[in-house]
Amino acid sequence: MSRRITHRATWDAPAEEVYAELVDADHLRERLAELGGNDPALLEHAVDDSGARLRLRHAVPVEFLPSVVRRFTGDDLVLDRHETWTPRDGGGYDGTFEVTVRGLPGTMSGTQRLSDNGDGAVTEIDGQATVSVPMVGGKIEGVVVEQVGALLEAEDAFTRRRLGRGGA
Repeated sequence: MSRRITHRATWDAPAEEVYAELVDADHLRERLAELGGNDPALLEHAVDDSGARLRLRHAVPVEFLPSVVRRFTGDDLVLDRHETWTPRDGGGYDGTFEVTVRGLPGTMSGTQRLSDNGDGAVTEIDGQATVSVPMVGGKIEGVVVEQVGALLEAEDAFTRRRLGRGGA
């Protein structure tokens, strides 16, 4: 079984400007320091004309996790995240993401898209979370999707502050 995750954010800046911020190493390090939990890290940062490859580590503190998850992780929920971005002909960027959760037999993966939209831009994320644990996998998937959704909202707010612009 798997659980779908979707996320959409609008930006009061063009896609090229949002992309430059999202893949900027200083931005990523500061975002991780503020939102990454215990022991966050930017593990890979490769950006060139062909796109970007990023690997990050986040943690959700154990005190925010239900007992069903703590039983498997024993400690913080550690998320290892790998993202790619590629410029799209005609403007915008397409990407992928994959998240593994330490201590849980599962993953989250999907696509991400950043496009110009009127005077601004929009990001759209669509993916699936799968946790292969009999009887409680669906409940754990729900927790993972909820925590990742909250993290994405917080990251959007951080990026808006850095851009000095609004959006929703």
